[in-house]
Amino acid sequence: MSRYTRRLTRPGAPRSILTMTAAQARTFFLKTESYCNFDLPGYIQFGSLLEAVAEQMRGKELRAMSLNPREHEGVNYTVQSNKDGRYAWRPLQLIHPALYVSLVDKITTPENWGAITRRFIDFQKSCKLRCLGIPLQSRAGGKDKAALIGSWWQEIEQRSIELAIEYGHLFHADIKGCYAAIYTHSIAWALHGKNEAKSARRNKELIGNAIDAQIQGMRQGQTNGIPQGSVLMDFIAEMVLGHADLDLTTRIGAAGISDYHILRYRDDYRVFTNNPRDGEQILKLLTEVLIGLGMQLNTAKTGGSSQVVKSSVKADKRSWIRGKQWDRNLQKHLLIIHAHAEDFPNSGSVVVALGRFHKRVYEEKAFQNVRALISIVVDIAYGSPRAFPVCAAIISKLLTAIKEKAEREEIVGNAHTKMSQMPNTGHIELWLQRISYASGLGVAYGEPICKLVEGEATGLWNSDWIKDENLKAALNPSGIVSRPRLRAAKPVIAPEEIAVFPEERYE
Repeated sequence: MSRYTRRLTRPGAPRSILTMTAAQARTFFLKTESYCNFDLPGYIQFGSLLEAVAEQMRGKELRAMSLNPREHEGVNYTVQSNKDGRYAWRPLQLIHPALYVSLVDKITTPENWGAITRRFIDFQKSCKLRCLGIPLQSRAGGKDKAALIGSWWQEIEQRSIELAIEYGHLFHADIKGCYAAIYTHSIAWALHGKNEAKSARRNKELIGNAIDAQIQGMRQGQTNGIPQGSVLMDFIAEMVLGHADLDLTTRIGAAGISDYHILRYRDDYRVFTNNPRDGEQILKLLTEVLIGLGMQLNTAKTGGSSQVVKSSVKADKRSWIRGKQWDRNLQKHLLIIHAHAEDFPNSGSVVVALGRFHKRVYEEKAFQNVRALISIVVDIAYGSPRAFPVCAAIISKLLTAIKEKAEREEIVGNAHTKMSQMPNTGHIELWLQRISYASGLGVAYGEPICKLVEGEATGLWNSDWIKDENLKAALNPSGIVSRPRLRAAKPVIAPEEIAVFPEERYE
């Protein structure tokens, strides 16, 4: 039993999806947190809608209830998330619920689930390459995302530091645009072997082919790329990456390299060696494996170092640890974070630093120079869009110091105008609305989910291909807004509403 496996078997430890029964895996995938794994305000919930769709589809094949979805545009719904405040963005997709439920049902039949989990045993046979990105379920009452982040910290960062005593060189590599590059036919190759998959390509009962066909149905028949934004697709990506692991370890063995260790978290690789030539050779072999799957390494993020401990900790985190992190003066404290965000935009350490700042301001009773503080927070958010939930929480607290509603409205409107200068800001609008709606501020947003929150009738998914009227009725997108939660939303966003961990924990 590996060190990682031992950790997962401790009482209260997170549970790997690979240890679940088919029925348990189905329940796991149909949770709101699994369907949509990016941060949304708490009143956006998908569980009830997925439940209603699953009830209509119970015991039925989707193809008997619909036409071919691949002949229609806009089947999935995309929330655009800016990555850098400029022109890079990540399209986060809410998969059409009927296709999502259908795919979950296919994957989690006892026969198919058994075949998939057995295949992962093959992927993970090598003790030299550890895959650490398998979805986890929290068993301590926290969020599943917290379990995965805790696993990353313990099994990637901490384990990397530990391995510095055994290895003298560390090579980093990651895959360029991994989800967008995955060739859907390679899912069947991964689960069944390339030869069997190709010879049985028309056999839709083969689970690899069924997954391939369903994903193509979501994307107008495209075979390049899978949707990003759900735990289900994270798991499907692991099928292809696990296949790559198996191929890579075979090639490394054939090359006669034995003194190495690899940690992989999704598309991020850490290769430990004592001979730098071995590290370079392993990266070359990895490149060849990925080429065969239509993927390539990101050259900007690939390189090696003989300073293993230093390279085990991300540069933004090292910089934050070395520098001043706090000041008695609230604005100076915020400017310290602003300076760090300029050097390391959109980094995890910026989010952590803002989380701590939010906890501080949440307890404050009075503020000076509030408009200046809000301006600094908005500027941080502009360059670090992943920090926007916590930035929104900070702004919501600072606004309490402004008594005039018209002035609060003006500030939120100005923040919206500034954020609108960057492309693809749907995700940001959802959090701006979280501030304005609960405070009764009349700020209008163009993001369709925002319109649903306002009570407007609008569509998210194209369901023109659905023939069954009962299923169509179950797909009403207004059901994703929990009205009780929306009514209960307070003007000031509390730390627990945005925190990944239920308790204060910053590693």
